Amino acid sequence: MALKKEINRIALGSLDIYMTAFSGNSIADIPEDSVIETEANLIGRTKDGGEVSYSPTFYTAKSDDGIAKRTELTEETASISFGLITWNGDTVTKIVPTASSEIKNGKRRTFIGGINNADDTLYLVRAVHKDKIKGDVRYTMLGKNLQGFAAAYKPSQECVVTPKIEAEPFDDGRLLILDEDNVEAESGSDLADV
Repeated sequence: MALKKEINRIALGSLDIYMTAFSGNSIADIPEDSVIETEANLIGRTKDGGEVSYSPTFYTAKSDDGIAKRTELTEETASISFGLITWNGDTVTKIVPTASSEIKNGKRRTFIGGINNADDTLYLVRAVHKDKIKGDVRYTMLGKNLQGFAAAYKPSQECVVTPKIEAEPFDDGRLLILDEDNVEAESGSDLADV
């Protein structure tokens, strides 16, 4: 049930995307916001916002005459996709599993490709929508970019990289965590003690 004070709030704005290597797989292992949301973990500035999606897949079995029917949830997917207008070789190492980079003599060199160079790094991904009126919203998931990237350079347009991070389940099977600020339970609600 939507709380009365929130029912008319409209979210406006973009997302900031943070990624950091993560060795845990439990929701309890997720660090505090202040540890995740640092300049070092910000993978770039977004362009044209981002999208968080969740898709269930159902299988329906039914009798030929349509009288008997049963539907079961068989699969779930979740992802975060976004455009990055500021990015560099370090960003590429987080969104390409075969990428690595090194800095020598003031230059960064990023190596991309080679199946044998793939690492299995799992990332904690945090998408933050900052909103002074509605309250900040945070989506958190474990995942990897399974889409690759394209960097198109055009004379009259900025170069935007658009990864899509696919969620991997936490140890309890959950794919996404949604945290919202400025939420107040209605008086008498069971949520008042949460």
